[in-house]
Amino acid sequence: MPELRHLRYFVAVAEELNFSRAARRLHMAQPPLSTAVRQLEQELGVELFVRTSREVTLTEAGDAFLTGARRTLEEAERAVTTARRAAAGELGRLNVAYSWSMRFETLPALGQAFRAQHPAVDLLAQELWNSRLTPALRSGSVDIAISLCPEVAPDLSYDAIRREPVVALLGASHPLADHRPLPLEALADESFVLFPREIAPRLHDSFVAIYRRAGFEPKLRSESFHTGWDLGVLAELPVVALAPASVASGLPDGVVALPLSDADDKLETSLVWRRDETSPIVAAFLTIARGVYPEPRPLSSGTR
Repeated sequence: MPELRHLRYFVAVAEELNFSRAARRLHMAQPPLSTAVRQLEQELGVELFVRTSREVTLTEAGDAFLTGARRTLEEAERAVTTARRAAAGELGRLNVAYSWSMRFETLPALGQAFRAQHPAVDLLAQELWNSRLTPALRSGSVDIAISLCPEVAPDLSYDAIRREPVVALLGASHPLADHRPLPLEALADESFVLFPREIAPRLHDSFVAIYRRAGFEPKLRSESFHTGWDLGVLAELPVVALAPASVASGLPDGVVALPLSDADDKLETSLVWRRDETSPIVAAFLTIARGVYPEPRPLSSGTR
């Protein structure tokens, strides 16, 4: 199989039909070029050029070989370009997992920013509860996660890219539905909906801590907040829920989101990835995400 450099030498001579001009084009001396072309002819067992003192012309074999040589060089160049783009994180696939509230603002914002710079990367997204994110990352079925108050593990890395205020979700007919901002303690006698702790322990505890800072222990009902939301019946439940402020961009009919008067209550959104991750696509996503939310803050607890 001829070497790529010999193919380049041959194509240059075939296009210039002059060894001196071809040598100048290749930034090399003429004698090594003539020797390399002779070696190529010997390897192929055919004459590629007719050489006289006045001109150089292609033989029939040389003319036929020129088409294949050009195609081979073009394919080699494409392969090099593809490899470099893959190494730069511009090609491939990225599996992104996200927790429920990311669907409203954060995931679309990050996805659009990444797509604008890396249109050739296939983005696959799946919603997972926080308790399932760690196993999914460890197994490799997920490359990176975007999570509200994720679980912390020593073999994962974290970057808190966003801190959101908390809002109270009430039915539009609730007596306090027009009270802005709302002191959370005003809802102390209400019933609240919250997801089971086992599916997102750290996030569950963050919500409970907010209630306790307001001076009361929440009365939790058995209805699922997320099921009520997805089924469109949240407004029909005589209950209240807390959520990050970004969910206000997609409220179901009959539900209002009220800012709380305690501005210190915040919930962190973090990027999570394997500590030993080497994928350039993951690195590119991290860089772009930090540009969308340029002031990352450390996790309340855990490791980076």
